[in-house]
Amino acid sequence: MNRLKVLDVYSLRLLLTLLMLSGISLSVGISSWLSTRDAKHQIEELFDAQMLQTAKMLELFYHDEADFKHPQSQPQVLHVPDSQVSSFAEKSDALKLAYEHKLAFQIWSEAGQALVFSDNIGREPLTKFEQGYSKRVFEGELWHVFSFLSAKYKVWIITAQQDEVRQELVSQIMHNAVIVPLIVVPLTLLIVSLLFYILFRPLKTFERELMARSPNDLTPLAMSLPKELVPVRLALNQYISSIARFIARERRFSADAAHELKTPLSVIKLHQQGLEGLVGDDPAQHIHLAAIDAGVKHMSHTVEQLLLLARVDSIAELNVQSYALLPMVEDALNQLMPLITEYEWNIDVDAGLILKCDRFYWLVVLKNIIENACKYSPIETEISISAVQVAAGVEIKIADRGQGMTSEQIANATERFYRVNENEGIGAGLGLSICHHIIGLHQGQLTIASREQAGLAVTLFLPQ
Repeated sequence: MNRLKVLDVYSLRLLLTLLMLSGISLSVGISSWLSTRDAKHQIEELFDAQMLQTAKMLELFYHDEADFKHPQSQPQVLHVPDSQVSSFAEKSDALKLAYEHKLAFQIWSEAGQALVFSDNIGREPLTKFEQGYSKRVFEGELWHVFSFLSAKYKVWIITAQQDEVRQELVSQIMHNAVIVPLIVVPLTLLIVSLLFYILFRPLKTFERELMARSPNDLTPLAMSLPKELVPVRLALNQYISSIARFIARERRFSADAAHELKTPLSVIKLHQQGLEGLVGDDPAQHIHLAAIDAGVKHMSHTVEQLLLLARVDSIAELNVQSYALLPMVEDALNQLMPLITEYEWNIDVDAGLILKCDRFYWLVVLKNIIENACKYSPIETEISISAVQVAAGVEIKIADRGQGMTSEQIANATERFYRVNENEGIGAGLGLSICHHIIGLHQGQLTIASREQAGLAVTLFLPQ
């Protein structure tokens, strides 16, 4: 049972949505990570090539401006103004280009004398005069440095670039790689949820039809379904057909058995009455005859209930007319004589209260409910019968001060062959089941509730 409760919480739609969302998120995340990694690698290669190209351009253009063979005592200094531009998103004009202050260069003689340099990097050499790429921290900033020895002019040309330039470009790429999934994933989730709603709509319709069916409705399911659900419908129809055949066989057996038992019981009763006139005053013989009489009565009552159940199950149409309720209550009490004489009765039924019902079957309901109240109540206790007109119909309440019922017993009370106590009373557990079926045919409702102090209250509602 606990396992079934766990399975009932399982939602196929939710699971598919989560799996698809997880798959999309994972694929987008991996794709974004790979794109960012490749972009970072490409950016490094691009800027390294740019630094190499800049060094070669400095070799080409600066040899006419500086006398490298006869260097001066003071090096030439290129002033790099701060453009006050700190990111790619900000604008700069043609005279103050963005990021110019984050690029630097130096030209040194082969002997280690500074010839030309930009003033944003200082007078110290950025490298140990070894050709190739390297990194150096200057004034708290990480610089990428490229060193190049000009074989023609015998000078070292050094170009440098702040790491911030590369990192900001990588950050922009990563930002775009994150923003796009943040937009795509919720939109995809919305589209997937809409698609799942459309795809699962036949299943929800199927569920609603099953939930709306009456427990007594054993007709095959005939609604149109997708191909994937057709086997489910066929399997359910097979189960429904099997249950219908089983119930039909059960009803036929009950009716046939009741009819077959009725005649032997009459014969037994007749011979029991004949034996009573033949036996003398021997108490032992009277005890046996009393046991036979009690058994015959119990069996006769069960047969009558089975016959009535078979008749109720085969009802095709009710003969509904208007009847006064009070005479029906009096008829039910009269038919239960002398059983009712051992109890106190409180009847509060308006003589003008009218019911629209099938009188024969509604009288059966009243008799069964009143008989149960007598059967399970102590002698000389009060049993009350009241009726009131409500907005939608009539409510009839039959209350006793008997042993009452637990919530579990109340839940099972209308099931066939269910008895509260197998060792007490006469009956087969069919009375409330028959009443429940008859009231259902009248579109009414049967409610059972325990009373506060002791006893049980059965309320019958009949719409008018």
